[in-house]
Amino acid sequence: MDEIEYKLKTNNSVLIVNAVEKLITLIKSKFKREERQRFVLENEELKFLRKKCSSKDPVVSLTACQGLLALVELGVLEIPHTMSTVVTLIPTAHNYSAIISTMAGLLILDLKSRLDGYKCQFNLKSPKHPFITVLEKNKGAEDDVLAQMHSLCTHPDYTVSSNSLELLRAVFLWLTCNPQRDGGSRPWQLLLSLPQGQAKSLLLLACLSCQQICNSSLIERAFSAYSAVTDAAIYQQDKETVRALLPMLARITNELIKHGRDPRPCYILMERCFNLDAAELRTVAGLVLMILADNLPHTSALYLHELFNLCLNIINKYAYTQISINYLIALTLQWLNMPSYLTASALKSASRILDIYQEDAGEDTRMYMTNLNTNKTFQTLLHTDKHLSIVYNLNRNYERLRDNPDKLKCWVSDISSLDNAVKYDMLPLLLGVAMSQNIEGDQEEIVLQSLNILIDLVDYNKDMSVQLLPILLYKISHDISPSIKMECLKALPLMAKSKENVPTIVSILNKLKVNKGVPISFLISLYTSLSETQVRCFPYLQELLVDPGAGRPDDLKWEVDVARALSVKRICEIRGSSHGVELVSVISTLLNRCGDKSGSAATSAALQSIARLWRSASIAPPSTWRALEPKLGRDTRPLVQISVCNLLAEVPALRVSTPDYDWLISASCRRLWAYVADSNHPEVVEAACDALGGYLLDDYKLKDIPEIYRRTVKLPASYCKTPADAARNPEDVLEYIPCEVWPEVFKCSNQAALGGVARLTTRLIEREIKGYRSGVYHLEAKTEPMGYNHLQPFSVIRGLMECFRKQATSPSFDYSDEILLAILQALTSDYPRPLPPIDLCFLPEMFHRGRQWKELSVRLAARQALVSISAKRIMDNYLQSIEVENCDESDILTVYELLPTLCRGMPPNSLRAPIEKTLGRSHAIVSKTKSSDNPEELLFVKLLVLIRRCLESEKIHDANRKLLSQMVENYYSVIDESNVSWDTYVETCRSLSSAHLERMTSPSSWWEASGEALRRAWRVRCEVARGAPGGIALVWLNEMIDAQASSPPEQDFSLRCMAPVLQAADPGSAAARDWFLQLMARTQVAFNETEDLSAKLYLCDVFVLSVVTLSGHGALRPGDAVAGDRAAARALFPAAVAALFSREPWEQSTPQILEWLCHTRSSVADPRMAQCCQRGLLSMRHAAHFATHNTWIKLESHLARENIED
Repeated sequence: MDEIEYKLKTNNSVLIVNAVEKLITLIKSKFKREERQRFVLENEELKFLRKKCSSKDPVVSLTACQGLLALVELGVLEIPHTMSTVVTLIPTAHNYSAIISTMAGLLILDLKSRLDGYKCQFNLKSPKHPFITVLEKNKGAEDDVLAQMHSLCTHPDYTVSSNSLELLRAVFLWLTCNPQRDGGSRPWQLLLSLPQGQAKSLLLLACLSCQQICNSSLIERAFSAYSAVTDAAIYQQDKETVRALLPMLARITNELIKHGRDPRPCYILMERCFNLDAAELRTVAGLVLMILADNLPHTSALYLHELFNLCLNIINKYAYTQISINYLIALTLQWLNMPSYLTASALKSASRILDIYQEDAGEDTRMYMTNLNTNKTFQTLLHTDKHLSIVYNLNRNYERLRDNPDKLKCWVSDISSLDNAVKYDMLPLLLGVAMSQNIEGDQEEIVLQSLNILIDLVDYNKDMSVQLLPILLYKISHDISPSIKMECLKALPLMAKSKENVPTIVSILNKLKVNKGVPISFLISLYTSLSETQVRCFPYLQELLVDPGAGRPDDLKWEVDVARALSVKRICEIRGSSHGVELVSVISTLLNRCGDKSGSAATSAALQSIARLWRSASIAPPSTWRALEPKLGRDTRPLVQISVCNLLAEVPALRVSTPDYDWLISASCRRLWAYVADSNHPEVVEAACDALGGYLLDDYKLKDIPEIYRRTVKLPASYCKTPADAARNPEDVLEYIPCEVWPEVFKCSNQAALGGVARLTTRLIEREIKGYRSGVYHLEAKTEPMGYNHLQPFSVIRGLMECFRKQATSPSFDYSDEILLAILQALTSDYPRPLPPIDLCFLPEMFHRGRQWKELSVRLAARQALVSISAKRIMDNYLQSIEVENCDESDILTVYELLPTLCRGMPPNSLRAPIEKTLGRSHAIVSKTKSSDNPEELLFVKLLVLIRRCLESEKIHDANRKLLSQMVENYYSVIDESNVSWDTYVETCRSLSSAHLERMTSPSSWWEASGEALRRAWRVRCEVARGAPGGIALVWLNEMIDAQASSPPEQDFSLRCMAPVLQAADPGSAAARDWFLQLMARTQVAFNETEDLSAKLYLCDVFVLSVVTLSGHGALRPGDAVAGDRAAARALFPAAVAALFSREPWEQSTPQILEWLCHTRSSVADPRMAQCCQRGLLSMRHAAHFATHNTWIKLESHLARENIED
């Protein structure tokens, strides 16, 4: 050993090699295979050799490491143990090249030892690749590692070089994808320098897929990576790869601008790509244009020239979709609308693009996006970026639907119902459609739909108005459709939400005013809308309203007056206390000048303005009415009289205990009663009655009521103690309104307005009933009183019921049937409590006087059954007489319409028989009906609808609710799914209690979960979920999802059923997020408990559908394509999951979704679902948790291992 150590200390390489050789010989001589483990740990020579591997002398350390490698080749040491030994030497090593070269030699030996289907055992995590361990310990060793990697990739032994990428896959991924490492171009240069092959392509694509282009600190590194790959593709004339990379390069420019970086190098690179003049590039030209257009609202003027030049070159060289140039022009107009010295050269190119757009309005015919389906590289990159996926899918579906206006219209209509955040993502489509040219027919309606969505988005994001204003101005000046021009003109004032737009809008409206370009009435509406949107623009409206010279000679006076009045009304509604007061003079002018018949509408609107000012306490009602009453009291125009009634209807709510208000209330009542008595117009009488309904009975005296109604009133005996007392007029004595007045109001009022009189008395009766004490309903005697003489003499109920009972028992023919029916209608209204009990035995006599008499009499008996013995007896007899064969359908329907009332006052035993009979017989009829154009006309369907309404009432007795629920439940297994009544039955089930629904639809209570049973349960539960409160709606799906997992035949049906429920859920609610997290947890539990692949895939598809629907990305495919096509949902999933978990409150659950995706990807045996999860992980790579939780490392197991599949 002394000799060996002496030689190792010399500087002679030959002696050092000789010393190590002797050391190897010594170790080999002492080695015994059966004692390998102890020998490796205890042999002193071997320990000495390992120690020399960390020598400061580079020759010694390198030679010692070679000695270790030789011992492996000689069979003394094993590869795994030696590799571990070398790794442990890293902290003490002084010559990393020796350590790295030894590692490479060991990797080659390991490769050659198992050539059959070689798969590198090392990865990013465990066991970690030794090269990565070196790089983590010493960043300065990267050059040595890269040199060794190059040696392995260019190794003269074909076996080594052909497997080198597999050998170094984890290292390449670590060098290019690690978000916590400073990137460099050398790994990319090394990878790109290797010979072409599938392994290289897969690894290169995997490394590109992991680049975080949306990360501010990593965007430059990502661009360098894409730049290197693109340069290589251009050099190799690889047109397919260039075609795939161009959209991603356009996306990188978006992010460069967003993060304040210079995008021009990327523009130049894209220019080089398009200079290839490859026909294949036409398929991405339109897509690239749309993505580049996204730069326009955010780019600096410094970069604008290069951007417009690039777009112009693309347009000149390649075919493009019309929607793409439409979108580009939509965002270009803002720059053209506000020219500047800083943008002069750029706007020359922009103007040329606009000229091309105006000249080329041809129809699209080609399907460019479909051709991209065959480019596997593009399809892989597509799913790594949310925005690219959205733009691609919008273009793809637009190309499919553009020749079918009906379907396109439905698609745009579906988009209009989405959340505003999702609609904002749809701007490329909406703006592209809105800028369409030479439209006709249904296309015009589609453009209008798009414009309306865009205008609504201004409320969501006011900055949108700055982009939209130039578009509206362009459409107004260039569009050939009058409807579109008008819609854009109406929308102009709404763009004033952004103060930057106000000068432009005011200038345009002022020009219209000066040039008299539009009718003054329309101009007033525009200024009103402007004032409503931007408060500081009110003076412009005020000036126009008081300007007598405004308008054109051919403007109609009444039209201008109406426009002024409506404008004032709107201002009084929204800002009555501030600006409304300033318009009182305008209101006064309108009332004075609009006295003829044509001025009725303007006067009416002016009075409505006064009502708004009263509500806002801007003007005093008493003084206002003192001024108005002399003129308006004589006005005979019906519309004005109705408006006066509506104005006076405001008075009760403004009640204040002052003499002025007491006078106002009295004067208002007199005026309203005068209209009731004197008007020949039923609508005026009804309006007056409705207004009087808001006043208390104490608000007016008997003398305030017209004489025609009080002529039958006589002084009560208690007031007639002397002849002089008896000679007095009742109106001078009585302090109340006698009950006998009210029948006279029905009798002597306009008979066409009896409905209004009934509503008036109904309001009064409701107040009277609310004031009753419980003693009114407790009878001291066993028999019910014959009348209401025990009630107060001013009781409205007493007056009406006594009149009706008298006419029913002893007809005098003083009251027509119409009057008596109106009185009966008032008595049978739905009050908080029944009328006080009286003997109603006279009611059955009314049954024979006609259908309406019978219906109302039964209704009165039903409402009184709760407190009246006679009414209950009448209803018992009536219910027993109900038979399907022996009575009219109207009688059956009357019973069911009264169910909410009957279920409050009748016991279940009285209701059971008639309901069971009528339901059973009507179902027997409907069960034989194969089809019907109007199923709602079938008796059984009508009865189900009425039962549902009854069950929805919260006032019915629990025993009767249970009875009806049990009857509905009994038909669950009886009604066939193909029956015309099935849909109505399912809707009825929505009103059942949870206990009944669980018993009907819970698979855990069935003997066997057949396909038919599952279908029926799905329909019912989904209908219940759609109508349930947001907190529990989705919970109804849980048990069905678990049961359906084990029944493959109906799984597609279940997905279609639950899609509408998911669409109806509020994605921003905590309940939806909690349900979704529970779904994730239940899915993982199911994965551990079952080996059934179909069950696992079904649960994954439910998860995917939930993500796609809740994110709103389901609208990227028209109709219910996502619910009916699992592949379509999976294709949308990556972008959808990234979008959903970028919002609140979902963002805080990002760690859970990342973990779920990793777990599912590894657990599911289906390669397509695993790929879907992998793509979802890649699309979420920009989340903060992706780097901080080292999720990126988990990507490695599925990166660059599988073929690219769509």
